[in-house]
Amino acid sequence: MHSFQLYSRAAIALPTFALLLPAGASAQATPTELPHAVITPARIEQSIDDALPATTVITRADIERWQLSDFVSALGRQAGIEFAQTGGQGGAASLFVRGANSSQVLVLVDGIRLNAAAAGAASVGGIALDTIDRIEITRGNLSSLYGSAAVGGVVQIFTRSGQQPGATFSIEAGSGRSLNGAAGAGFDVGGARIGGSLAYRGGEQISAIDAARVVNGPFAPGANSDLDGNRNASASLGGSYRTAAGTLVAANAWMSRNDTDFDSTSDGPTATHDERSTLTAWNALVRSLLTETWQSQLQLGSARDRSRNESSNPFSFNNGEFESDNQQASWSNEVRVSEGVKAQLGVEYLQQTGASTAFDPSFSNVLTEFERSVGSAWFGVNGSGGPQQVQLNVRHDRYSDVGSATTGLISYGYRMTSEWRAVAQISNAFRAPSFSDLYYPFFGNAALTPEKSRSAELGLHYAVGVTSMRAALYRTDTRDLIVFDPASMQAQNIQRARVTGGELTAATRRAAWHLGANLSVLRAIDEATDERLLRRAPYVLNASLAYDPGAWRAGLEVSHAGPRDDLDINTFERIELDAYTLLRAVAAWRISPAVTLRFRIENLSDEKYETVSGYNVPPRSAFVGVDLALK
Repeated sequence: MHSFQLYSRAAIALPTFALLLPAGASAQATPTELPHAVITPARIEQSIDDALPATTVITRADIERWQLSDFVSALGRQAGIEFAQTGGQGGAASLFVRGANSSQVLVLVDGIRLNAAAAGAASVGGIALDTIDRIEITRGNLSSLYGSAAVGGVVQIFTRSGQQPGATFSIEAGSGRSLNGAAGAGFDVGGARIGGSLAYRGGEQISAIDAARVVNGPFAPGANSDLDGNRNASASLGGSYRTAAGTLVAANAWMSRNDTDFDSTSDGPTATHDERSTLTAWNALVRSLLTETWQSQLQLGSARDRSRNESSNPFSFNNGEFESDNQQASWSNEVRVSEGVKAQLGVEYLQQTGASTAFDPSFSNVLTEFERSVGSAWFGVNGSGGPQQVQLNVRHDRYSDVGSATTGLISYGYRMTSEWRAVAQISNAFRAPSFSDLYYPFFGNAALTPEKSRSAELGLHYAVGVTSMRAALYRTDTRDLIVFDPASMQAQNIQRARVTGGELTAATRRAAWHLGANLSVLRAIDEATDERLLRRAPYVLNASLAYDPGAWRAGLEVSHAGPRDDLDINTFERIELDAYTLLRAVAAWRISPAVTLRFRIENLSDEKYETVSGYNVPPRSAFVGVDLALK
């Protein structure tokens, strides 16, 4: 499908989406809701209605209303986002935002970078939602604000730290011997707010690899068909205090421990495998209004990724350790230049270390470490006057090992009426090579330079009362992609990719009815071969309908993904995975203001499908739980 055909489909779908919205939906039909405040699209707090880069928020209310359990599938319901997972709950997952690779999507936890320096991507497959308050998703290049890896966009997790006083408890059980529990609390103590949460999720539902799909060979003797379990524990803790002068002091800590069984075709049908991984992040900040027009913030933080893979075969190549650390410090300043115009100036220092037994050139299973430092500075202007809005950002990053990069963003919005706004945006981004790209024995290349991308986007936004609709057309060209070159037997900057796409989102509410839908169309290709990039569907549709009269609520979601290219689990030849449609249903009954019973069914139609060739996905599954809220 060529670019103009892709855009034509999006243009045809726009009026179709408009028909999905109930006639007469308006602020008068239902109570007006205040727009969400967001930070990610401009690194300043603003209403989501004022954000120019395409932004979506998954709130705690969304998580509870739709009984969402894990980070990856929650993101997969959003426009422009797809994922591929090797097995069930807790399995390794790849996240694609607007066609960008996982290593080209920046994931933050309370402002701290989670992407691992060793592999490049963030380990998102084992993150549960129990300790998360909200998720902000900004799609499109944002290197001008956040530096490396923000090619497809930025996903920022905000952890639960007692935002509301009181305590909550929940427990859930269901298919696959699943047992899940969580507790959270928040307290106001002498002007300070302190809170946190604890959670556990466990189950044993499927075998990660479909052993019947594996064709035995000298290098693939088969995969174990036993059930692969997952055990996940997570916790968050935070506090904040605001002085009489208005200075804010805050700190947060978060942990996710994920133990999951996995399969491999290289160790035979009796071998077992286990991955034990731990993600931790903490941050502390001080924000103060130095003058009537100047606000300054100092933030310190760190994120750690620890993973150990073990096979019952002591000589397996699956045995290994991986470690990554990001230590981060930033000083940012926000100055109100005039009414409606704010300027930003910030500096940042990042120290990254990465270690792995795979980096050992002697193959003696010795943990070998590399490190780099990154110094950055950025400048930005956000302004509005009359019907016009502007966002300008420039950032310079200097790496101790791969040189420097300068990135920028120009976004312009024009409000045609109080309901309609048009947006045009151009930007560029980069991704610094990971330590695996640079230093993997024999195959790495220390001379690699950062990947570079340029993007252009046109958007149209509509909002009135509780009804909203957004459309976007975009194109991203990436050069110097890092790929393995068979001629040199090393990683090289040789590949080019082009992504063109469109997104449509719509949502409304009328009385007790809630309706939402999004459509994404995508053409992501390797320009040298004109072949589709792996595991990206040409179109994805998500729709939801919920009814919430007060005492009870029920909802139905449908997701449809088109066919995707992948590499066959046996031959590694290019194949096409079938399109699939998933249904999920949720229901809840509020017995009292403090007690709620809930029920959900995943994969309601028991669809057989794959997101990765040869790997199983959960069948139809049912879960029942109870929530207790104490004020």
